[in-house]
Amino acid sequence: MRRSWDTLGVYATIGCLGYLLTGLGTIQPELRTEFGLSRFEVGLYPSAFALGLVVVGVAGHHLARVLGSWALPVALTALVGGAVVLALGAIPLVSGGGALIFGFGGAALVQLVPARLRAEHGAGATVAIGEANALGSTAAVLAPLLIGAALATGLGWRTGYLVVPVLALAVLLAGPLRPARIPDAVEVASAGRAPRAFLGWWVDLVLSVGIEFSVLFFAVDYLRTDGGFSSGAATFGAAAFVLGMAAGRISVGPATRLVPAPARLLALAAGLATVGFGFFWSAMNPIVTIAGLVATGLGVALLYPVALGQALAVWPSQPDRAAARGALASGVAAGSAPVLLGALADTGGLRSAFLLAPVLSLTLLVHCALRLRRPVPVLLTEV
Repeated sequence: MRRSWDTLGVYATIGCLGYLLTGLGTIQPELRTEFGLSRFEVGLYPSAFALGLVVVGVAGHHLARVLGSWALPVALTALVGGAVVLALGAIPLVSGGGALIFGFGGAALVQLVPARLRAEHGAGATVAIGEANALGSTAAVLAPLLIGAALATGLGWRTGYLVVPVLALAVLLAGPLRPARIPDAVEVASAGRAPRAFLGWWVDLVLSVGIEFSVLFFAVDYLRTDGGFSSGAATFGAAAFVLGMAAGRISVGPATRLVPAPARLLALAAGLATVGFGFFWSAMNPIVTIAGLVATGLGVALLYPVALGQALAVWPSQPDRAAARGALASGVAAGSAPVLLGALADTGGLRSAFLLAPVLSLTLLVHCALRLRRPVPVLLTEV
């Protein structure tokens, strides 16, 4: 698979998204403290982000046509600009509005990047999507580390949260992220219903993103309240999850060749995530807790790129609509799972509420088991 400078620039936009999204989970305890918010209220931040995903998921393919060649640069600017407003907003309403703008930009990237990679790499799109998400996860590892370092040195969480993405925005707009769009050859009329197989993979996307966001946005809080970690140690410890995700997404290509049946690969990944979460949730000691968090990340890492790659593959005639509906799936999951988990934590404690994550992964396992009872297509992915 040829990786041009344009492809690498597109990958880098997902790096910005991964950094800011993971950083949003890292700074949630700081937002709670500064604004005096409950867990339910702070869970509305990812919900504001998710609202952007839903809007773009419904109308994103129309917006992409209106913006044309400027779609990706505009999306990246909205992503980083919204994060700046989120961080610098003096009251929750303004800060939450920044999360909404952040969500619009991130949602547009979620839609545009897979469709563009699908158009450029064809059958290798699953690998390309995995590589893009691997870079996103690698950048995400930096977020808790740099934010924790900024807190430890007295620079404040805003410095750690904003400096890297703002610099990346300037570099990408000046260099590799040239205005471009999906080639006309793969753009078709928006009419037509999604294939029946698309719905099944769409449900898998909802479950996958729900698991990921549940852990991503409450791992720091859990390490503080139930894991016995100090504030600084919890911030650094949460990097174990995104570190596992980075390693897992780097291995998407080899994993799809080793286990070519997508339902089987999803089942194995969901099983690993469930077992890893069990060790993390047990909070027996810091080493076991962190090891469980790494294993959870490894399993979760494969879920999204494989499910999304298959969703795009079963609707090849309309990649823009398929990618937009993928963004909608992410929005549904991101808008519901953290808020539900936060509400449960406010009423019954975070430890019991966190069981939402393995419930979602077990549901995904059941869905995969049902699919394995029927013949399934093989992933056509070669580097």
